[in-house]
Amino acid sequence: MQYTLILTEKAEGGIQVTIPALPACTLEAATRDEAIRLAHEAIAQLVSRSEIVQIDIPQQPRATGQPRGVPWEWFGEAKADPTWDALFNHLEQRREATRDAE
Repeated sequence: MQYTLILTEKAEGGIQVTIPALPACTLEAATRDEAIRLAHEAIAQLVSRSEIVQIDIPQQPRATGQPRGVPWEWFGEAKADPTWDALFNHLEQRREATRDAE
């Protein structure tokens, strides 16, 4: 399985690694190569200790008003993270390019 890594250069030096599929798994490294190596090790370790379980909940959740804004802002963690805008702009451009190619 492939995982996407977001490598962000920190102002004070080094690289911050975010793994969108595993939001609790973040790390920092001195170099790009070290960041990728450490991310690979962290993902492998997490996956080896994890189990995917699906459960059926027959009761539907209560309907509430739609939250405003975008999903990653609802919980506040990434509200001020400028990398999200760049990431989603890139994704939208790729989506449009894919649609145009069809």
